[in-house]
Amino acid sequence: MDLPINNICHSRINGPGNRLVIWVQGCKFHCKGCFNPETHPYTKDYMMDVVSLARMINEDKEIEGVTFSGGEPLDYPNELYTLLSEIDSKLTSIIFSGYQWEEIKTKRNLLKVLALADLSIVGRYDCKLPHPYLGKKFIVTSNRINLELFKPKQIVEYVVNGNSITKTGIFKTNNINI
Repeated sequence: MDLPINNICHSRINGPGNRLVIWVQGCKFHCKGCFNPETHPYTKDYMMDVVSLARMINEDKEIEGVTFSGGEPLDYPNELYTLLSEIDSKLTSIIFSGYQWEEIKTKRNLLKVLALADLSIVGRYDCKLPHPYLGKKFIVTSNRINLELFKPKQIVEYVVNGNSITKTGIFKTNNINI
């Protein structure tokens, strides 16, 4: 079972502590002003076996958790469910999704995925709002993540990975200068 991946890197701003962030490839929502438009096309340029990905995550002793973003992680419910089931239970997990809660609660397979995550932040991105978390629903399934960390603020992180640089975080897209 493979998952299309756009990027994987360490981060300290996509959730508490040092995290592994996994951006999946493919999103049907195409929200105006999205931070990651390069993740929208459904391509299979880089596929990764979920059991191998779980092994890689579990062997990374520098991380405290995993954050799933994209693209749209919930477009791959079976793969994400398997992956979350295989990840060491000591690691926290966060899912960012563009699905609305009203869409999720009618789909048993999506509810099963969210039940395995510590925190899911769901809802379409609205670039007219002053912060990306406004208008979202926070679905908390454990007490392992301090929600104070998600108070609206702007924060940017650059991650250097070999020959690539990933800009991640929450920033005004009209102020991006790379």
